[in-house]
Parts: sequence; C-alpha cells; structure tokens
Amino acid sequence: MVCDIIKPAGAPENNNVTTPDDSSWEYQQDPDSGAIVKRWVDLTSTTEDERRGGLIMPNVELMARGVIDGGIRVAGTTERFGREYANVDFVKATFGPNASITKRDQVTNIRSKRDLSVAVWREEEISGFPPTTFNVMGVTPVFDPFSNLVEYAVLLERAEVQGG
Repeated sequence: MVCDIIKPAGAPENNNVTTPDDSSWEYQQDPDSGAIVKRWVDLTSTTEDERRGGLIMPNVELMARGVIDGGIRVAGTTERFGREYANVDFVKATFGPNASITKRDQVTNIRSKRDLSVAVWREEEISGFPPTTFNVMGVTPVFDPFSNLVEYAVLLERAEVQGG
C-alpha cells in the first residue's frame, strides 16, 4: 500500500520550502462543522492534484489494517451518538524505518500499490467519495533484538474534518 503524508506548516521538513508569494496557509471556518481549520489557499491557477514539494509527501509505502474491535466497550470503527456525534475509525499502520512521520502529521489517500487511483478508505457521505484523512495518534519505533530500527508502528484516527 501507499499513502500521502500531509506535513503541517512549520514542520522540520517544511522549513526550507519556498512558496509563491500569492499562495499561503490561512485559517478558515469549515462550513459544515464550524471548526477553525488551517488550509492552503492557492491564488494561482493550479489544479487540486498538484503536489507542493515538502508539504505533501506522496506515495509513502505502508501497510494499513483497520481496527475491528478495541475491547468490550469500544469498537474500532463505529458511529457514536451522544451529546456530540462521532464517526470513529481507527487504523493500525506500519511504515518503513526511513519514513518521516510524526504525531503532528496527517495521512490520507491510503491506496493499493497496484492501482494507485483507488483509495481504500473513502468518505461515503461526501460527494465524489474523497479519500479519508487520518490524524496520527502515535508513532512507536519497533526494534529488532540487536537494537536496529526495523519499522514504525503508527495508530491513525479518522480526522473530524474531512474533504479539506
């Protein structure tokens, strides 16, 4: 599998990235949820598919598996109704030892390596079925018996705001 890692502004990988003068990150209010989110505003005539080097790391290899259950009271993928609605979806992912992933990153567009055009996790309630965006909840390095870094075990949780 492969995915795209979204690095936030100010992340170490982004410090040397130069952006055009007419494009920038701006805080906006999401019309659906009312949440204040940071979004890239492109004032030039670029397409949505254009990748900005350093801000989105495309085609990073991983192995992702959905969490089916989390115990007696918690399910890994469910909807919760209460004071607030929560669409819960957890994914266990494994990245290689050279992957650059931190807790402040987001992961999106998880797809099969054979067919890069079809996302495995998609938003069914949004028209066009865009790929689901996940927040990185934790990154744990995994070592072999000789203390060599083998991989990173990462827990992903579905982001509350999608389609941005």
